[in-house]
Amino acid sequence: MIVGKDLRRWLADRPRQRATEAAIEAFGREWGLGQTHRHFDEAFSAIAEPTAEKVADAACALFADEGWVDALVDGLAARLHADPYFRPPFRPLTTDIHSGLLVYEHPLVSIAAGISTAVQMAAKKTAPNRGATSVGFNGQYGVFKFVKAGGARFSFWEAPPVTAGFTAAQAGRCQRTGERDIEDGEILVIDGRRQSYVVERLRGNMLILQAAITIEQAPVSVEYDSADGHFVGCSASDDTASRIQMVTTLLRKLDCGAALPAMTDLLDHPDFFVRWHVMKEMLGIDVRAALPHLKRMAATDPHPDPRRAARVVLDRLEAPVGKRQAA
Repeated sequence: MIVGKDLRRWLADRPRQRATEAAIEAFGREWGLGQTHRHFDEAFSAIAEPTAEKVADAACALFADEGWVDALVDGLAARLHADPYFRPPFRPLTTDIHSGLLVYEHPLVSIAAGISTAVQMAAKKTAPNRGATSVGFNGQYGVFKFVKAGGARFSFWEAPPVTAGFTAAQAGRCQRTGERDIEDGEILVIDGRRQSYVVERLRGNMLILQAAITIEQAPVSVEYDSADGHFVGCSASDDTASRIQMVTTLLRKLDCGAALPAMTDLLDHPDFFVRWHVMKEMLGIDVRAALPHLKRMAATDPHPDPRRAARVVLDRLEAPVGKRQAA
């Protein structure tokens, strides 16, 4: 964090702030119009009849050259050295173990560069309240370039492929397929519809390039228990579906009965897990108003999971009061 007299001077100096803003905008323009960006555009736009595999092949070819990464890092470092208040003009991607920047977007793929540190990883793995661990399959093809592997060791996992017809009953189990060290410069292609990895050890900082391929995604990301391989749960892998789930949960927390007509329209959403999520939130707002829709879902929903879940809830609601309390 930047503190002290210089920060106060910068905050009071509007021309200096404008100069920082201009430098950020200029860097973004230079990157967007630069040779690397154009090269990426040409490579992905040239793919005939794109598939996830073809896009992954193109990303592997681009990741084989680390020169553009060095140029990007050097350019950012130079701007930060000249102006400590400069901010990279890229969307940040941050988790509890990773800090990254989204440096390129295309309809077929997005590319990020980021760092995972040994300190962050150790803190996560040794947290006192850490419960059972899970293995996540994000439902998306990905290409990973470990520019600096940081002495990492990964375990690798496989599960039945997540398809458009995914059901919890047919999720099967995941299994560990091996474990090995990751080398500097190594490129991994992971089909997140059926493959995953877990960082078992990290001795230093890990600098990663990641290409997230946006076509042919599975409808859900799936989690399995790492101890016994059993299915734990699933969630939306699509941004739009995630936003719908987030907004409807917020409406339920606000007890917003006026939103029920709009939520009813979402019960015809193409993703089964979105339909069930919306149904649950409608029940949380007004059981009586949601009941006809719950009955329709239990009888006619095209996917077995929401049909089954709606039937269970409906049976509980229609049970005699004594049996309902006992349940």
